[in-house]
Amino acid sequence: MMRNGIILIDRGSNDSDVLLELEELCALVKDECACEHVTFALLEVTSPTIEDAFLDSLGYGVEHLTIVPYFLYPGLKMKVAVSKSVKVARELGVEFTVTDCLNYHNQLIELVRARIDEARMMMKKMRSNSSTGNAYIEDEECDVLLIGHGSSDHDARRVFRLIGDRLKQYYRSLGICFLELDEPDIHDGIRIMLEREPKLLILMPYFLHNGEHMKHDIREDIEKALEEFKPSCSVIMAKHLGVDRRIAKVIMERVREAKQVRSRQG
Repeated sequence: MMRNGIILIDRGSNDSDVLLELEELCALVKDECACEHVTFALLEVTSPTIEDAFLDSLGYGVEHLTIVPYFLYPGLKMKVAVSKSVKVARELGVEFTVTDCLNYHNQLIELVRARIDEARMMMKKMRSNSSTGNAYIEDEECDVLLIGHGSSDHDARRVFRLIGDRLKQYYRSLGICFLELDEPDIHDGIRIMLEREPKLLILMPYFLHNGEHMKHDIREDIEKALEEFKPSCSVIMAKHLGVDRRIAKVIMERVREAKQVRSRQG
């Protein structure tokens, strides 16, 4: 039987938390599959490079590699990652299959809802420890601002807006905004949401990792906006998508889809 491996191709970061998240995710994916080896590679910034990951997998005796672009959207960086991975695979003479990126998936919708619920429960706990009392706000009373990275790529924009449209049914209102490269930005996104006079505004960062964007860029933009607008309602930021078995399940579904296409092609 052919020995199979999976490589998650991530954009890349030198943040130790990001690398740890990728290691933990690979362990979850391995639990979900029968592959001999599951690892990750980084397109840029630091190691392991794509070449490193391929050679590492070959060292485990892997004969066929499934390349998973670990990106939320089919944007420009994802396309570069796929192109480079295919080039390396061909140079090494490795059999390979390329999957779709995470893209749109019901498991991602469930994960976002879980992160929003965690934030809502955190707010409930904070209120129970304060003079505001133990008031609990249901989903349909919450307003949510979904924060994306932003992209100049039409496909990436389409997928992000599709995610937002799918989530709208669960909350009083849901808006979208972007860290960069698209509009509205975080400042305007918060302004628009506050004009709707929410009881509770939950800011949901639609980001895979706890990297520089999460730790600095997004927080700085949010702090500036809140300092300017001084909202009378409660505002809380949810956790990023992070490491979760639901993401591992999406990855494995992408792997199965790619395998089915490969089988039909002969």
